[in-house]
Amino acid sequence: MPAAEPSPYDILGITPAATPPEVHAAYERALAAATGAPAREACTTAYLHLRNTGRRLGADILEYAAPDPSTTAREAFAGVAEQRFLPQDAPAPPITTLVVLRRSTTAEDHREPPPTDTTFATPARFTATAEVLPPVDIPR
Repeated sequence: MPAAEPSPYDILGITPAATPPEVHAAYERALAAATGAPAREACTTAYLHLRNTGRRLGADILEYAAPDPSTTAREAFAGVAEQRFLPQDAPAPPITTLVVLRRSTTAEDHREPPPTDTTFATPARFTATAEVLPPVDIPR
């Protein structure tokens, strides 16, 4: 099986949280330490990849994308539910024992509130008058 290709972060020796000035400084350090044309070319390619924000975002999404949720859940609960919670031969309880509806409780929950005898007076400052209408120019 071939070895995995090093990421641009590994080549420059930085973390994904590195700022653009840190990326540039790491590029200069890696370029100075590189021996041979292939190593310098790898440093330059990594730097060009990381200094472009679009390419960097794309690499980060591909590199650090969340794993498949079904696989993660299967691995997370691998040893938890090895035995069933209910035995297979036990019948399910009837629905009437699980849900109890009483007509009086349901009627009380959905009853209309009683009407009130009080009237609410509108304060004078909120009453509609002709003053609230915009001025209208009537052509002659």
